[in-house]
Amino acid sequence: MNWLTIAFAVVFFWSVFRGCVRRFAPEAGYLAAQATHLVAAVVALACAWFASVKISGFFAHVKAGQIPAWATELWRIWQQSPQLSHLALLLVLYFVVSAVLQRVVHPIPGWVVRVIPRGVGGSRLFGGVLGALAGAVCSVALGAVVFLVLQFVSVPSLQMLATNSQPYIVMNRSIFQPWLKPLVARELPVLTANALEPLSKNISLFAVPTSTDGTQAGVLVVPKDIATLAQRITAGQTSSRAKAYALYEWEIHHIKYDWNKYYDYVNDRRWDQQSPLDTLRTGKGVCADYALLYAEMAHAVGITVEIDEGIGGTALDYGPHAWNRVWDDRQQVWIPVDTTWGAEQDEWFNPPNFDATHHVQTRIRIEGAAH
Repeated sequence: MNWLTIAFAVVFFWSVFRGCVRRFAPEAGYLAAQATHLVAAVVALACAWFASVKISGFFAHVKAGQIPAWATELWRIWQQSPQLSHLALLLVLYFVVSAVLQRVVHPIPGWVVRVIPRGVGGSRLFGGVLGALAGAVCSVALGAVVFLVLQFVSVPSLQMLATNSQPYIVMNRSIFQPWLKPLVARELPVLTANALEPLSKNISLFAVPTSTDGTQAGVLVVPKDIATLAQRITAGQTSSRAKAYALYEWEIHHIKYDWNKYYDYVNDRRWDQQSPLDTLRTGKGVCADYALLYAEMAHAVGITVEIDEGIGGTALDYGPHAWNRVWDDRQQVWIPVDTTWGAEQDEWFNPPNFDATHHVQTRIRIEGAAH
């Protein structure tokens, strides 16, 4: 017995029953009133997306002292709890938009009831049909809630129900994956304020002077296990670009994002420090760990590589992030590489418009050696 499937059935048939009891005209008026809440949610989501882009983009480029102290404090709170901040912004916008829409469309439900001919408006059959349509929409809404819960929380029993529920499988394939997942899935993880503070302490860098452009440079000591692996991965490749891509493909398929480490910091402010060798051996890490391991592998095969720190993310999830750049010695250009995001979405090796989602603040450059 699948309780999720039963829940879908109860929601659907209760809506059909309610439509038959209310009859067509009252049910149409009721649905018209409820539609305003759906419109408000869509408009609020669009406004929250736009506002998040503007807010995060502004603070990513602003310098200390250019904004009031209260604005700086708000940005600090935003970075420490980005998901909660986005949710609060969405709720505020929803209530504002909903209040405005309610005033504008308040007469519509009554108008819908009046314009429907009495013979049709009193039909239980048509009321049931309209109830079936509403039941289908409510079932999709219930499935969307389940989908959202499973994106952010590990609930094995719920996951089992969803996996074995045929209605959910159909909705997941046709609606949630193509339309909802790009908005909420954890494909582009970023960290919260100050999470990358220990990053430079996790690698063996010697003689790290600061150059005139603010970029740090140094000599990197790579553990033998990492160097041997990197040379095996790039065997047969002759160009720095081909080597860099081979390392990218290996890392995104062998290192998983460590959400436990992420939440240790977000919830408890505990940073679980690890070396690139730890990342290799455990097969997991956060953005800093991805970037550090990639840098060591790239350096081991003679590629000049950078570890970039700054603000990264999309409209609904901005925060501190780390990624890499590698030097293409044939084309004489820098190639941006984000293996953290690549592990969830394999399109972050030299993608177009990389700077739109990555705002660098500091760089550590590690010169390549001839091989």
